[in-house]
Amino acid sequence: MRVPQQARSRRTRERILAAATDAFESLGYDETTTPEIARRAGIAVGSVYDYFRDKRAILLELLHDTMEQMAELVVQGLAPETWQHSDPRESVRKLLELIFHSRTVRPGLQRILWERFFKDPEVRAAVEKIEERVRSAVVELLEALRAEGRTRIEDPATAAFVVHLSVEWTASRLVLGGAPVDIDQAVDAATDMIARYIFEDA
Repeated sequence: MRVPQQARSRRTRERILAAATDAFESLGYDETTTPEIARRAGIAVGSVYDYFRDKRAILLELLHDTMEQMAELVVQGLAPETWQHSDPRESVRKLLELIFHSRTVRPGLQRILWERFFKDPEVRAAVEKIEERVRSAVVELLEALRAEGRTRIEDPATAAFVVHLSVEWTASRLVLGGAPVDIDQAVDAATDMIARYIFEDA
């Protein structure tokens, strides 16, 4: 595939990605075709193939970018130094607000992500790689809190696994699965549950 070197090529590539995002969001993955992406981008179908092998390659790039953006925000929020001299419950709450509300970004693409997770090994591998990055950040935070005597957690790895999956599943169902619960109320409930689990005096 062509690697864009000039500004014009980069703009064309960005138009393709934007058009694909629009098509995937409004039509879904299965109903989106490469000609439809080209039409929305205002270019010839052949030009799409200059940059991407097929619509799956476009989707993989979009999903990767979306997941990376979300993961980066979460990892930054898990940095141990940001939790020093802070109220533990408030720190948990801020992080959960970030995670839950991030699920409102490109919800159509996020639905496609979970749909393809069970069908496409490459999508699954990409998701699992990013999940491992986030879990590692949770472990690092829990180990730092444990060293400071601020947590009752004895096994940071197990705790990170449980907390991460609990938050991920709740956030996904809340925003993508049409759960009949208000986001802010879910943040309150999850904050209480996780803070009580992690901290002695939360």
